[in-house]
Amino acid sequence: MATRFIQSRQEKFYFINHEGKRKFFKLIFGDEIKTSTASPPSGAGWSSIRYRGRNGEIKEPELTKDRSLEMYFLDVGQGDAAFVVTPNKTKILVDGGVKDRALGFLIWKYQLDKPNSNLTIDHLFLSHADEDHVSGLVPLLNHPKITVINIWHNGIAVYKEPPFNQPLGQVVNGKLRTWHSVLADLEPAKLSKGFEKWITAVTDSGANYNALDSSDETVDIGDPDIRLEIVSPILEDDNTFKWFSSKSKTINGHSLTFRIIYGHVRTFFSGDLNTKGSKHILKQPNMALKLNSHIFKSPHHGSHDYYQPLLEAISPMISVVSSGDSPDHGHPRASFLGGLGLAGRGDSPLVFSTEIAATFVDDSDVAVDENEPTTLGDLDFSSSTANKEARRRFKKVLSGIINVRTNGQHIYSARRVRASYQWELYGPIEPES
Repeated sequence: MATRFIQSRQEKFYFINHEGKRKFFKLIFGDEIKTSTASPPSGAGWSSIRYRGRNGEIKEPELTKDRSLEMYFLDVGQGDAAFVVTPNKTKILVDGGVKDRALGFLIWKYQLDKPNSNLTIDHLFLSHADEDHVSGLVPLLNHPKITVINIWHNGIAVYKEPPFNQPLGQVVNGKLRTWHSVLADLEPAKLSKGFEKWITAVTDSGANYNALDSSDETVDIGDPDIRLEIVSPILEDDNTFKWFSSKSKTINGHSLTFRIIYGHVRTFFSGDLNTKGSKHILKQPNMALKLNSHIFKSPHHGSHDYYQPLLEAISPMISVVSSGDSPDHGHPRASFLGGLGLAGRGDSPLVFSTEIAATFVDDSDVAVDENEPTTLGDLDFSSSTANKEARRRFKKVLSGIINVRTNGQHIYSARRVRASYQWELYGPIEPES
């Protein structure tokens, strides 16, 4: 079987479900399929296709050998997590949320319940160590079928009080002087309980662990068609960070942020940037040009603490807000959504939100019970049965994922819905300069 990818906006994939009924899924641009030389059931004009383990057929499909840049903005509740697959299959995870939904997504996508299945994540970017970004990474790092090669972070740890005068370290004359890059820079006994748990998982994983800041400029992720540019944090010449008045303002304002460039399409991942951090970034030379992007993972779940000039510098065509209602912080704020609208480029800028409560069930599967849990903490992942159960539970939150894909020339964006048309789908969108 040959690996191919859907090249059209949408194709119908027909298959026979467990009840012997003919059903279809709508596949979207960039979906991976396997072609077969077997005779299709419907005869001439159809092609035999295998999709996610199911045999079926598509009528006169438009296919390509080239993988697109795939971006999945996950519904992790009140938190952040995104997963990126580049054209040469380099895999990037950005944050992990507060729950284990990022793990559930990876088990579902890569069918880790199947024999001999495994997953290697080439790069994990932790924007900052707030619980709603880092906690979900711990079970992921501990999963026996997942290997993480490189972990990149912003250099700011969270400590007990004492030994330092602030939870992020020692602050003197408006500067945070406590900074780390590698594991050897840290003393576990001084770390907060949550951060120590994260560092223990990192240590046990064997992953490379290093800080990044704007002076690094770029990271070679291993795909020659992708350029990844580091925007922040901004480390001062004396290896300190500017103190933004409080723990939350400082750790958010110095988020690890970056831009991915593929062909003519630019995407900006903004962590939890706030007003103070945004102003600090925009004071740097030529920074407005470095921010300009078509796709925007918006900062801090759509909080009221945003800076309109930053949104205008980015000027996105597609924005994604990652937020949840537990705890309910009123995200995304109406003022922030209005700001995105004002800053958007083109005649029809799009704003997506992951905060959607919906259940999607495959026609070939037994329906999930709405009262069953979606969390995975009770499962022992040393068994394939646990991974199968995790994949089934994850389908309860599948519809919250925002899919964005591009071939470097055009952009497609979509969200799964329960209606018969299956997708809220936009594209092809031509990136405007």
